[in-house]
Amino acid sequence: MSFDTPVYLVFLLLTVLVHRRCPQNWRWALLLGCSLVFYACWSPALTLVILGVVALTWVCALRVERSRSALARRLWLLAAVLGCVGLLVWFKYFNFLGETFAFLTGGQWKRLNILLPVGCSFYTFQAMAYVADVSRGRLRAVRNPGHYALFVCFFPQLVAGPIERAEDLLPQLLSAKDADREDVDAGLRLLLSGYFRKLVIADMAATAVDRVFALAAPDGSAVALAVVLFSMQIYCDFAGYSEIAQGSARLLGVRLRRNFDRPYLAQTVRAFWRRWHISLSRWFTDYVYIPLGGSRRGLARQLLAILAVFLLSGLWHGADWTYVLWGLWHGLLCSAEVLLHRREVETGGMRRALQWLLTALAVLISWLWFRAESVAQAGQLLRCLLSPWHMGAGWQQTGLSLTQAACLALGLCQLPLLHRLSEGKRCGAAAALFLAAACALGWLARSAGNVGGAFIYFQF
Repeated sequence: MSFDTPVYLVFLLLTVLVHRRCPQNWRWALLLGCSLVFYACWSPALTLVILGVVALTWVCALRVERSRSALARRLWLLAAVLGCVGLLVWFKYFNFLGETFAFLTGGQWKRLNILLPVGCSFYTFQAMAYVADVSRGRLRAVRNPGHYALFVCFFPQLVAGPIERAEDLLPQLLSAKDADREDVDAGLRLLLSGYFRKLVIADMAATAVDRVFALAAPDGSAVALAVVLFSMQIYCDFAGYSEIAQGSARLLGVRLRRNFDRPYLAQTVRAFWRRWHISLSRWFTDYVYIPLGGSRRGLARQLLAILAVFLLSGLWHGADWTYVLWGLWHGLLCSAEVLLHRREVETGGMRRALQWLLTALAVLISWLWFRAESVAQAGQLLRCLLSPWHMGAGWQQTGLSLTQAACLALGLCQLPLLHRLSEGKRCGAAAALFLAAACALGWLARSAGNVGGAFIYFQF
């Protein structure tokens, strides 16, 4: 049951209506049941996987809290981590590791048909963070397994985040309060903004991006335009999902953390990562970067921690060397900024503009690696990008008509308005009507089979 289908809106509406009329003591059970139904729509069999993660981490957290020795607490924490990581290795990385080993040894690997449970990279990280927080004494282990299952399975953020902390989300889920007028208004604004980002901007940009990346040797101008459009596609696709998740939760009286904050306005790569996929960046900071020493144990340790974080981040995004190289690129850039003491500046228009331009170019180059199907294709596209450009041929290869280009440009012009909506600010009735009409047209275009596709981060 994907967010960008009418079925989900019907499901959400029914959930909200029943939730308001349900006795408060049983609202957690209602939300848990709805969340399991939501996930089972993807695959009933793979629902057992998420329930297995829930059971493992719930038991481990209880044992961590009840253990008297530090060694026992570490062992139970290690058991939770190994269980979650082992699940990811089997479902997500087993074929990748086998193919890599076969390549290094000159052998062959028969790829296994392993179905990746949707959202497993998100809910395993959320569950591991919970056990780690219990181990650190930041919160008490949850006694009721149903309450804990709801924390892991809460449907608005189950499939693609944001990755929540138990200390923030659990009290809200268990308070069972009604959504007030402010929640409803904010929820509807977030839904409107999220659907516009996905159905109008991301899906429209995807058509041109897919065409160019499907070509064997596109013109350099087509590659450049496709990379720029992909940067908009992936931003609006994932930010749109995050806003729909936030809006859905607000209609149930729950506030999820913000996951994006105008990342393309960042003046440094490190600032970009403080604005992009904020919940994942904070997860890696708290559970990888700081435990490895962070900036407290010398420059060499800090640089090592940065590279480790981004290599793991690349692998988290996908089991392919393109993602590893993408993560390594960002790790090297962040390390260089540390060595050069590069920070965002508050004054000096020319210097700020130059820093923004350098950061934007660095991020755009990384998206080529991220979108490429293989390292070979990424290398080929880079060669095309550096070859002489033929603008007319490049434009034809994108397949965009002047009308489509104008509609896409008009949609991109609405980004400041969408940012206001995501911040909880109101917009005029005419603007809201325009956004809603554009979303409806996007849905109709998808129904006709012309544009559209699943959210990009569903594959992670």
